[in-house]
Amino acid sequence: MAFSGSVTGPAAVLALAASPAFAAVDEYPVEPSERLQISLDVCSAESQLAVRGDTGTDLDFEVTGPDGDVLLSDTGIDDYISLVLENSSDECAQFNLYVSNLGEEKNDVTVVLTPVLEGSTRVKKYLIQGETTETHSFKACGTSAKVSVRGDGDTDLDFIIRNSDGGIVHEDDGTSDETSAELAGLLSDCETFEIEVTNLGSVYNAMMLVVEPKGYTPTQFSGTAPTTTLTATTATGGDEGGDLATIEAQTSGPGEYTAAPNTRFVLDLPVCGVQRLEVRGNGASDLDFALSDSGGDEILNDVDLSDVTFKTLEAPSECETYSLAVSNIGVTENVFEVALIDPATRTGEIGEGEYLIGANAATKVALQICGKTKVTARGGGGTDLDFDVTDGAGSSVHSDYDLTDATEFTIDPEGQCKDYQISVSNLGESGNTLTIAFGKEGAGTAAGKQDGPYVAGPIRPRPPIARPGQIIGFRKGLPGADAQANRNVSLHNNTGEALVSLYWSNSATIGWGEDKLADNTLARNQQWNVEVTDGSAACLFDFRAVTASDREIEVGQINVCEEGAVFFE
Repeated sequence: MAFSGSVTGPAAVLALAASPAFAAVDEYPVEPSERLQISLDVCSAESQLAVRGDTGTDLDFEVTGPDGDVLLSDTGIDDYISLVLENSSDECAQFNLYVSNLGEEKNDVTVVLTPVLEGSTRVKKYLIQGETTETHSFKACGTSAKVSVRGDGDTDLDFIIRNSDGGIVHEDDGTSDETSAELAGLLSDCETFEIEVTNLGSVYNAMMLVVEPKGYTPTQFSGTAPTTTLTATTATGGDEGGDLATIEAQTSGPGEYTAAPNTRFVLDLPVCGVQRLEVRGNGASDLDFALSDSGGDEILNDVDLSDVTFKTLEAPSECETYSLAVSNIGVTENVFEVALIDPATRTGEIGEGEYLIGANAATKVALQICGKTKVTARGGGGTDLDFDVTDGAGSSVHSDYDLTDATEFTIDPEGQCKDYQISVSNLGESGNTLTIAFGKEGAGTAAGKQDGPYVAGPIRPRPPIARPGQIIGFRKGLPGADAQANRNVSLHNNTGEALVSLYWSNSATIGWGEDKLADNTLARNQQWNVEVTDGSAACLFDFRAVTASDREIEVGQINVCEEGAVFFE
């Protein structure tokens, strides 16, 4: 018996027109009593916005439209929202998200912004106040649609759904706060329905409305990919803060530059012919990168946890000047180097050396391998490092998520010089120096690992607090199209007994679907490396495992576009 999962990895940061839709994903720490403003550049007619904290504290949310009108105000005692943003213009429109942390501890907030297509599942959250009746409209597409509604369990809700003509198509006055309906006979385009909800309790109910289309024609996203960018933070009282200070470089072209804390550093890059852009910081802080061509169109948006980015540029004419914006998200300055390299001069093996990785940060190293080579990567022993290696097409060739800071693997490019990339995440609270060497012995802690989906060896324990919705594991790094492509997740069985059933499903849907193990089992202390997807553009998935003794374990709201491991205990 053997399992196999299609393993894909980062391929391109930029999503071009007519490419499949993908989610823009970013994470922001919100300190106690802080009010954070996040700009949302919505470039499709509709975009699904989902925001979730780490369940550590109560968060309040406000979403405003391009005209400043309030689209949502959520003052519940939870830390998540979900709604669909509509852009009526033919261009990108800026919405704003405000997040207030009412607790006494930091809350890490994950923001997901996804273009809505005909076949997209729409999810909206409402706070239905106690002893009131509220009416809300929603859109359904396809030849039919499944509507699922569920409250938070605190009060009884009654429901009436009406079509666009005002006719009642579904009623439910039962004693629960859940209902579902099949809206059959829709046209192939979208129809607006109305749901009337009566809260029979004395307190509010946090209700989720999920609309899943059926019978639609799959289409590609033809707009510009949405992005999320941090624009302002304030420490107390909700006073308005300013944008990241923008600093224009006094010189241009390749060289060494310094990005001060909480600043956006902009410099010009004249490029002639084909050049490979490589930018590497000193590991002291997280740097985000945006690259625009001479016409102002963004061609690179790299907002992962590292201070490194790569991009091959080919000037459409003989020469072109690009604009590179480097945002320092950290609290310390970062000295970074910008290089433009002629690809023809990149000969021989490339990538050996030392690389500093900051605490809870990441780095990326471009490798060029010209013959069968044993690659050793190891830290200084101070923190746990996780490793992902991909080839030039973005397919995974090696991964290592154990408790050590060392790994080794062999690459055979079959007689050619081929490009690879190693992404390394530092899970510790202090910096670590990564050393990469070719053809050398070492990092013996990684020896003996098995190929294939089942890998024996050290298993990382789950975090001490693991509530539904908590992000668990490591960040894969690249957002957007790259994160969407890399859905490889390691499912770890730490229960002490065999798993007889495994399920996962889109967090925006109700129900678990089929048992992914079928008639097989996952032995104790083993892991299954598998691609998690349901064919949609969704990134958030829920997981459920059943042990041989019929014990059930559920782990909710895992972002499979960024997280690489799920632990069952």
